[in-house]
Amino acid sequence: MSFASHILGPFLGLCPTDRNRLKIFRSVCHRPRMMRALRKIFLLIFLILNLSIASAQSAKDNGKIIGIGVGAAALYGGSLVVLNQYWYANYPKSKFHFFNDNAEWMQMDKFGHFFTSYYEGYAGMTLFEWAGMPAKKAMWYGGTWGLLMQTPIEIMDGFSSEWGFSWGDELANTLGTALLIAQQYAFGEQRIKPKFSTMPSEFAAMNPNEFGNGPIENGLKDYNGQNYWFSYPVNGIFPIKSLPTWFSISIGFGAKGMLRGTAADQQNDPKFSHYQRSRQVLLSFDINTANIYTKSIVTNEALTAISWIKVPSPTIEYSRYRGFKAHLLYF
Repeated sequence: MSFASHILGPFLGLCPTDRNRLKIFRSVCHRPRMMRALRKIFLLIFLILNLSIASAQSAKDNGKIIGIGVGAAALYGGSLVVLNQYWYANYPKSKFHFFNDNAEWMQMDKFGHFFTSYYEGYAGMTLFEWAGMPAKKAMWYGGTWGLLMQTPIEIMDGFSSEWGFSWGDELANTLGTALLIAQQYAFGEQRIKPKFSTMPSEFAAMNPNEFGNGPIENGLKDYNGQNYWFSYPVNGIFPIKSLPTWFSISIGFGAKGMLRGTAADQQNDPKFSHYQRSRQVLLSFDINTANIYTKSIVTNEALTAISWIKVPSPTIEYSRYRGFKAHLLYF
């Protein structure tokens, strides 16, 4: 699942998943085993959030922290109910089991899990800091939000006979959380900035069942048009005082030619077997808009809010079949 899909899907119940679940399903709330599992998940989320709230309180209760924790528990509990009713319901349930989807989409969906977990944790950490929680507690209690929010979805997959719990997805979730917390623990800031970009690809229209119709669905579902980046400030590599803190260098990853999930499935499909699947490695300049400061508080907040988006810049691309290629501007 892409970064955008993973962020929107759990809350809207409308985005596609790694294995094309975009349907409206009937309710399965009467299934005792599934509902027992969901109740345990909700209880675990509620207990963890409330323990974090309680540990953060001083003699005087902090209303902001309480509001954030209770609101998050209620929102996510509700979103899991929506997922159960409208996402999984059309498929039979089974005993908890595992599913290996690591070969699908040249692992671009795993980048989606990684980035979603990172940014959900970043949001949690930022919210708790805003509420007045000490930085180290905010790092642990807020920074783990991504893993806490994504793991129940994987557990729900594990009870569906159509899919299963994916260790690859869960590892990506864990690594996203680990990058966030490790940087905050070591540096007190996020020096490596994960970023995302997407552009329409020629492959989107060839398989609308997988990639959707129109630019919005294509942006969410077409892995061929998505790139995931890691940006780092140039003055962290070359300590030149004259370099602005927002000027960054970025390494990106993408893939092209994917019209079915796995290479084997694509080779067995006569419509798509002649397309070559190829990874891309990208080297580009970037701007960390969160490090651009103006006299306007509103402008500064807006620049921070969009700082997860890769800025179009000159880029060098390398892929197995095309070799090196230079782009004046690449997104």
